[in-house]
Amino acid sequence: MPRNEPSDQSGRRLVAIVSADVEGYARLMRADEPATLRLLSTHREVSDRQIHKQGGRIANTAGDSILAEFPSAVVALQCALGILERIEAINREIPEDRRVAFRMGLHVGEVTVKNGDLFGDGVNIAARMQSLAQPGSVCVSEMAHHFIGAALPVMFEDLGPHQVKNIDGAIRAYLVRPSTHLTARELPAVHRRVESHLARRFHELCRSTLLEITATRGLTPIEFAALASIDDAPQIDIERLATRLGVDRNKARGIVKVLKKNALIRSKPAAGRKSPRTFSIVAKGRGMLRSLRPRIFAAQDKIMAALSERERQTLQDLLTRVIKANTAQEQPIPGR
Repeated sequence: MPRNEPSDQSGRRLVAIVSADVEGYARLMRADEPATLRLLSTHREVSDRQIHKQGGRIANTAGDSILAEFPSAVVALQCALGILERIEAINREIPEDRRVAFRMGLHVGEVTVKNGDLFGDGVNIAARMQSLAQPGSVCVSEMAHHFIGAALPVMFEDLGPHQVKNIDGAIRAYLVRPSTHLTARELPAVHRRVESHLARRFHELCRSTLLEITATRGLTPIEFAALASIDDAPQIDIERLATRLGVDRNKARGIVKVLKKNALIRSKPAAGRKSPRTFSIVAKGRGMLRSLRPRIFAAQDKIMAALSERERQTLQDLLTRVIKANTAQEQPIPGR
């Protein structure tokens, strides 16, 4: 989800401020940068969606950090705990040394708003609370604790008073942890060792995710793949296109028919009378590729976010071997 639009209201106001960052971000990036970025992107999608859903607004962001404002301390804490619960459910399926965990701080105070960003002592205190939080928890300032009171059924652990840079007097802090009731849906044990069932679920997951994107332009994932193939290999004929897509010629002809109907490609008769027609992409089709490709790649990264870069490469190699072996069985043997 994109960052919220900057607030039109500048000046000073009293808000609930949530500051969050990723624990051990530098270590995770050094160990496996591509996989960490994929996983962080997935977690940010979760957090951004929850903040928007709870009526909050994302202000400053920088790399692995988030700063958001809410009109209510109660809503802010509900949102923060909801984010942590959902991230914990995702992390249960990931090796412990690769898990991305947020630390969050919550404070209620005055801030200065300029061009949508937040500044002031309130932001500094929220950031200090965040630094006191343990991975997967929220640290709440005394002021925020006062506003929340007994409105939420949560347990506050008193951390005592703490000094905040450039703030006179110590500020008492409280630690809150999310409940553990929210879990990822388990696969039935009988299915976890059945390759065909897992392959079917994996196919459905990939297809439904990509269909959400391609359907906005009246295409299916295979039709988008065909459009990309035609762009990659200008003047391709139906035989080569079918081979690239891994479908038979009749299926390829149906796909080409859809692309032509949508005015995304054009066909051209070959010079020889018996030569097949060839296909090339037009400006409209190329524009569609440019607009959808980033979303397609982002969706693929989200699906694979639970895998390290090495695991992702291993999966690609294994799938390639299975496909090649079974495709070879379908090919006629020369001379027979």
